[in-house]
Amino acid sequence: MTKKLDLRIQKTYQALHSAFTQLLEEKNFEEITINELCDAALIRRTTFYKHFADKYEYFQFYLT
Repeated sequence: MTKKLDLRIQKTYQALHSAFTQLLEEKNFEEITINELCDAALIRRTTFYKHFADKYEYFQFYLT
């Protein structure tokens, strides 16, 4: 049985996905910072770290 994600979490993931896609069009993955990603997604760093340990873990999530 799959568990539905809270709407806030869905919106956070959508914002991160959209911002990350945009940033990847502008620069290499290695150059993207978490601050930059969070600013582009309009989320706080604490929210990012609540869901992901680092940008590499987020990248794995992004690819799935």
